[in-house]
Amino acid sequence: MRGLIPLLLGLALYGCAVGPDFKRPGPPSSAYTPPPTTVGEQHTQYGDEVAADWYALFKSDAINRLVHDALAANPDLEAARHNLRAAQYELQAVAGTALPQLAFEGKATRAHVNGSLLYEPDEKLQVTANQYSLGLSLAYDLDIFGGLRRTIEAQAAQTSGVGRQALNIYVTLVDQVVVTAFSYAATVEQIDVTRRLIDDLQKQYDLTHLLEDAGKIVRSETLQAQTQLENTRASLPALEKQRDVYRNALFRLTGQAPQDNSVPLLTLRDFTLPAQLPVSLPSNLVRQRPDILEAEDMLHRASAAVGIAAAARLPSLNLSAQFGQQSIKTSDLLSKSGEIWSAGLDITAPLFQGGTLRAREKEAREHLLQAQAQYRSTVINSFVEVENALQALQHDADDYTAHTVALDAARANRDLSRTQFERGSVNELVVLTAEQQYQNAALSEVRADVQRFSDTAELFRALGGGWWNHADPQTLPAVTETQR
Repeated sequence: MRGLIPLLLGLALYGCAVGPDFKRPGPPSSAYTPPPTTVGEQHTQYGDEVAADWYALFKSDAINRLVHDALAANPDLEAARHNLRAAQYELQAVAGTALPQLAFEGKATRAHVNGSLLYEPDEKLQVTANQYSLGLSLAYDLDIFGGLRRTIEAQAAQTSGVGRQALNIYVTLVDQVVVTAFSYAATVEQIDVTRRLIDDLQKQYDLTHLLEDAGKIVRSETLQAQTQLENTRASLPALEKQRDVYRNALFRLTGQAPQDNSVPLLTLRDFTLPAQLPVSLPSNLVRQRPDILEAEDMLHRASAAVGIAAAARLPSLNLSAQFGQQSIKTSDLLSKSGEIWSAGLDITAPLFQGGTLRAREKEAREHLLQAQAQYRSTVINSFVEVENALQALQHDADDYTAHTVALDAARANRDLSRTQFERGSVNELVVLTAEQQYQNAALSEVRADVQRFSDTAELFRALGGGWWNHADPQTLPAVTETQR
């Protein structure tokens, strides 16, 4: 017996944990296509690092302020931080179960017993007395097959995954603020364009009205001009509604309720399209994107769960000990005669569970295969997002160039038709058609312009948001070095 306990302790300290040991997935075999060196007005730097404050590349003080406000006050990010701290405390609680559990016990009771306590007639013994006891108890799971260690491992992976979720909220929040600011500015620009068009159409209608009064044109041409004017004016409320939706979205993202104070002044003319676009290597991307890292943590958790299920089918050994004092008199409570103690080794082994434990292990292995497939899916999806963002930027550049040329042509055609109308060379319908073409071209040019900015922001998000290069970790969710 003296040699058995040290042997069991040695097994507990140096025994192997059953189940697979987790190995971090290696670099992906497939990747996105290296981007061209030039994408429209922008140049890509393949293999460069993504800055944590990538939004500052747009050189807008208003956007910088909005992002900082969101990081400081967004309730979703704050909730994610608290959720992460709670998960870290849960990990501490689970890890504590691997240590010896020591407890103090004290009790004072008064009881009456009779002879039945000694399997004698009741009347043979009649005692009423107090009883006092106090002492320490110890319990320790030797964990010789590593079930407890795998449980802690699974909880650590779960906690790390919660940290990745918080990081994903952080990265997504920055992107949402920037893209919403672009959309808000574009809508404001479309409103300004529409108002200028309304002013121009009002002047055209007034001129048409004068020409009708002078008998130079017929009534139908004046009505056509009025219809064009009112249709354009009717499009303004929808744009203003859209502007208000984006403005209120910025309030929500920055942790404010909609209120009277306005958001910072945002105009497309104040934004600068970043000239240099860093593009991470695929091997780096899988170590940087929060959703890939979270999928990796879930894969780790599923791997540990196989060990937990395997250990449940094997014997468990527990050490227990108790030392204390027990007496019917308080004066004898701390005396040698009142001393009690016990020590023991508990061994429990499942013999027949109706196949439940075997099924649980098979279930855990299937979940591991599921986690592996989900990890691959997350990696592929991230590559697709980067590829889509790069291709979108190329198409955006071509699209913006085409819309700029179309706008110049529509403006020239509108000005020419007005001149010809004033000279009597064309009728009002020609002018109104040219005005409509110019209006469509002007609004489309604004949309094409903002799309370049939005897709640039999407590229930075798809590359992971640069959180790992953050100079001030206090503004990030509480991420430990091991989680990075």
